[in-house]
Amino acid sequence: MNRLLALLLFVAACSSAPRPSGAHKGLVDAAPLRTDWTPEQLQASCAEAEKTSDAKLAEVVGIPDAQRTFANTPEAIEQITADWSEVVSRAGFMKNIHVDEKVRAAAAACEEEAGKYAARLASRKDLYLAIGAWQGKKEPVGPQQARLVEIAMRDFHRAGVDLPEEKRAELVKLRERIAELQTRFSTNLAEDTTSIEMAPGELEGMPESYLSRLKKGEGGKFIVTTKYPDYFPFMENARRTEARRKLETAFMNRGAKHNLPLLDEAIALRDQAARLLGYPTHADYVTEIQMAKNARTVREFEDKLQTRLRERLASDTAKMSAMKLADTGDPKIRSWDWRYYLNQLRKRDYALDDEQIRAYFPADKVMSGMFEVYSTLLGVQFRRAPDAKVWADGVSLYEVRDGERLVAKFYADLFPRPGKYGHAAAFPLTPGRELRGGYQVPLTVLVVNFTPPQGGEPAHLTLNEVETLFHEFGHVMHSSLTTAQYATLSGTNVATDFVEAPSQMLENWVYRPEVLKLLSSGPDGEPLPAELMQRIAKARKFDAGVKYSRQVFLGQFDLYIHTHGAKVDSDATARRLWEEIMAFPEDPQAHFAAGFGHMMGGYDAGYYGYLWSEVFAADLFTRFAREGVLNPDTGRDYRNIILAKGRTEDPDQLLREFLGRNPSEDAFLKQIGIGASTASK
Repeated sequence: MNRLLALLLFVAACSSAPRPSGAHKGLVDAAPLRTDWTPEQLQASCAEAEKTSDAKLAEVVGIPDAQRTFANTPEAIEQITADWSEVVSRAGFMKNIHVDEKVRAAAAACEEEAGKYAARLASRKDLYLAIGAWQGKKEPVGPQQARLVEIAMRDFHRAGVDLPEEKRAELVKLRERIAELQTRFSTNLAEDTTSIEMAPGELEGMPESYLSRLKKGEGGKFIVTTKYPDYFPFMENARRTEARRKLETAFMNRGAKHNLPLLDEAIALRDQAARLLGYPTHADYVTEIQMAKNARTVREFEDKLQTRLRERLASDTAKMSAMKLADTGDPKIRSWDWRYYLNQLRKRDYALDDEQIRAYFPADKVMSGMFEVYSTLLGVQFRRAPDAKVWADGVSLYEVRDGERLVAKFYADLFPRPGKYGHAAAFPLTPGRELRGGYQVPLTVLVVNFTPPQGGEPAHLTLNEVETLFHEFGHVMHSSLTTAQYATLSGTNVATDFVEAPSQMLENWVYRPEVLKLLSSGPDGEPLPAELMQRIAKARKFDAGVKYSRQVFLGQFDLYIHTHGAKVDSDATARRLWEEIMAFPEDPQAHFAAGFGHMMGGYDAGYYGYLWSEVFAADLFTRFAREGVLNPDTGRDYRNIILAKGRTEDPDQLLREFLGRNPSEDAFLKQIGIGASTASK
């Protein structure tokens, strides 16, 4: 057994022992992320973690009821399962970043088995009865301890402990199969290598910086992949309509052969599981513990926003149609046209060009400027660990410090490579929580896929990539600055329809002149010109009709497939809703649902949360807009109220505490230019 695995298991054994609750008594440093696995070692680690968890939980179950305390029952169960979760999360995460395909496959298998084990844990009646026996003793505990038990018992009920034994076993089997389907779906997307070959003429409109990094096929044609750094610039800049159609169709077919049946089966099983538990739909099951509370509220929210956006979408579409008519003689905007013509409108109406802007955002300058912003706001400092062992070029380890006190650590993995997770996300691998030796230092991994360096020159980011970086780093800070005592309550482990709000709010900083000065550095070292900053800010929501209508489409698709029973055709549903909401015809060969990873990655019946959260993000920002976006006092309140508390309090309470009033939708409606309402959500 290797040293790191032995250390992880030793920590699991120690931290699950009874320990006093209370103030932090020191720090327990986060172990480095191990990546030098063989497939066999990784599989053994996951299996051993499960075995250790089972053995320790058996000890808890075996405690006589008369001897139960908070420390040896609810708290011990929390720590044992958190220890197991950390081991398998670290191992399973290799699926997203490891350079060896065989290790990624072993990690996917670990993740799949972990999902099945979690389903079994959640429905264990012996653990539920053990906590219930402790509750009967009426031992006084603090607010976080009471909150932990409240959530644990609620989740046991939602996992079927009240069902007859045969029904509970059926539910576990359903959820084990769902875990299997989800892992296979996401693995298919991550391992997808779809690309197309383009003749030089088909690349008309693409900048030299794009062309210079493309590989060439045997016939001398350029190879364009469906990964984000290739796909988005091409769809926004390629002048040839048929070339855009070719790449759009390829992008919309990623994983289609295998993923569509996986998704449809998962939809059916989710519906079956919800009905076993007495819920009318899977969406009602999911939203019960979110801010929305039920599927009807989500539907009303989406429908209302769709109606409000209709006029703005029609206006955006009319502008694109007029430009396309002048350009090609055909006014019809299709699914492979809208990104291109929105970009052309942005160039025409605001004199903004991505290549011009990108020249001002070298990646190193953006990172250092972002650190300065977050440092000023949140009262922390960032230090790169230059000698840290990492798994690929473009990866760095950083420490987060408050003065000299270590607060957290995070890795940043910035550039694409084969087999890497293809989107942008922050993965919390070691949660902040109290252990016997002190407070556990959180460890998070920031994974993005920015335009890589080329020709020996440093990487430069697009404005959209800078915004993405601020958003995802907001998640890193949410995980890093938690002070909650338990993993269940800490960091980003909050309501799904609130978790995006803290990060979405921070996107606003990218459009403020005082921040852009810190982030930008042109060819001669000068920041973005003030006049260019003004145009960037003015153009921020110019495409709101299309952008937010598309978000409504994604939310409505998710809601429909999870409220219409077991026999839903996800492919046909996506086509119908896209036509109804967006009205941009798509290629008959396109299969959007096969590549919608959120539906099999934890956002099922929860995608509405992106728009729901953005309402609160805009409202949260009103205080910074009033008091200053670099105001350390406001930033300290944000850290202490919104970021630090995690799930120790409900989101509504956190919002009221930070804002000093009930939250409102007015700022959001004003921000996207569709009018304000006096009604509060």
